[in-house]
Amino acid sequence: MEYIPRLVDSQLLRSLQTHPVVLVTGARGVGKTTTAGRFATSSAFFDDLATLTVFEDNPEAALGQFQEPLLIDEWQLAPEVVRAIKRTVDRDRRPGRFILTGSPDPQSRSEFQALTGRAAVVRLNPMTVRERILRVSGPRRVSAISALLSGNPPEVVPKYTPDVFEYLDIAAKGGFPECASEVAAAEAQDWYRDYLRVLLRRDLPLFGRRRSASLFRRYVTAAAMYTTGSPEDGTVRNAARVNPGTHRDYRHILLDLDLTVEVPAFAGGSIPSLGSSPKMLFSDSGLLVAATNIPLTQLKRRGDLYGRIIETFVLNQIRTELEALDMDDSLSHLRTHKGVQEIDAVIETADGGIVAIEVKSANRHRPGDIRHIEWLADKLGDRFKLGLVLTTGTHISNIRSAVNSNIWAAPISILWH
Repeated sequence: MEYIPRLVDSQLLRSLQTHPVVLVTGARGVGKTTTAGRFATSSAFFDDLATLTVFEDNPEAALGQFQEPLLIDEWQLAPEVVRAIKRTVDRDRRPGRFILTGSPDPQSRSEFQALTGRAAVVRLNPMTVRERILRVSGPRRVSAISALLSGNPPEVVPKYTPDVFEYLDIAAKGGFPECASEVAAAEAQDWYRDYLRVLLRRDLPLFGRRRSASLFRRYVTAAAMYTTGSPEDGTVRNAARVNPGTHRDYRHILLDLDLTVEVPAFAGGSIPSLGSSPKMLFSDSGLLVAATNIPLTQLKRRGDLYGRIIETFVLNQIRTELEALDMDDSLSHLRTHKGVQEIDAVIETADGGIVAIEVKSANRHRPGDIRHIEWLADKLGDRFKLGLVLTTGTHISNIRSAVNSNIWAAPISILWH
């Protein structure tokens, strides 16, 4: 199978040039082993019982039998190997010695703490459309996000711009490699539903005491229905019919399984009344659609829901691009108290500038779509670089604003063209 270059490839290479150990994290099935293996000279797969036994018997001696960089896959199956790596690295701090991949449970995560200061952590996200379609990696072609961070509006309309229902099909295919080929959205959704079933059966028991798979599945569905909302406002808890303690527990399991991420609230310095709650986001739009338990054909008739799917899809495209640029902490969302002002994505650039993005499922921008962006531009003054309303339409246009002249509307598809 042809390897599809990933945006994170260059980030992984940089980490190997500066750290003795690199931990590649991400959801099961996202392609961690395949991607990491391209940077390794030798590999040890702990899901092979014979190999696992060698490392369990004498982990430090076993490490010496392999050429470096050594990829250790499913390292959490023998977490004692982490302590052996620590001892080996303390004797020789050369960069690029070990790459660890796997899907650790809470116990093995605590073991990994032994490598603090010795290891870099690189997250592999599901594929973006730019990766899947254009087969690009890292800096070899400047991304639209890089241009936006400089305050430059999009200039060229893509040759083809999907409509809202075609965007929903793209979102339903998600970014997992198993669905990256030219499969139909319905076929991809069959895969995602099976993925969730296996995850509940295999991984949920790793998180301590016996848990109800049906109750957790109900919680996953509630979280899917209210993705892009705050996990702290009680909506998900009430929809899942769980108590506050169970909600906290399940919320963190979703994060540990990399099914969700949380986008922090924008800290605006002198701007008053800003909320501090994070935004919950499913890490992949294909998983999100499957988790709703609603067939895609029906979702396309649910205007109250498909806007959340479109927003999740777009924010994951942006988030992955930013992480590949080593800008993990640059993305936030903005919400003032009681939701008077809300902006889907706020990006802080290296020079302290701000880019504000709203995502709309409509095929055109409306006058009210820039109201909150204008408010932020007025508050920030010279820090404000660019405002952008991403729509399911086909045109790029400068939106007339008395507050700031650099507010634009553009098709979502500019993100990968």
